[in-house]
Order: sequence, then C-alpha cells, then structure tokens
Amino acid sequence: MNEKVNMKCPQCKNIVEISSEFKPFCSKTCKNLDFLNWANEEKSIPMPDDSTSD
Repeated sequence: MNEKVNMKCPQCKNIVEISSEFKPFCSKTCKNLDFLNWANEEKSIPMPDDSTSD
C-alpha cells in the first residue's frame, strides 16, 4: 500500500509517498541533485552580516 502524504519534493515538487525511503525527496535522483547543489555551493545557509567590527 503506497499512501500519499501532503508533502512535496523540494527538488521537483512531486507528491512524496509516506513510505518513501528518500523522504523528504521523492526519489534517489532528487536527493542526489539536492546534495550536488549544496556541494557545488549553489545552495547555502545565509550568514549574518558581521558589520560590528571595531
């Protein structure tokens, strides 16, 4: 039984199956593409400005 949950894959926006081993992604391909985006520094966590230097 493949149940669907109201979660969309962050990479391709398809609905993710609740039993997916790749959650929150829908597939291994989307998971790997996301990893590559982080590894190539196309995605990053914004750092606060440190403009208070004396």
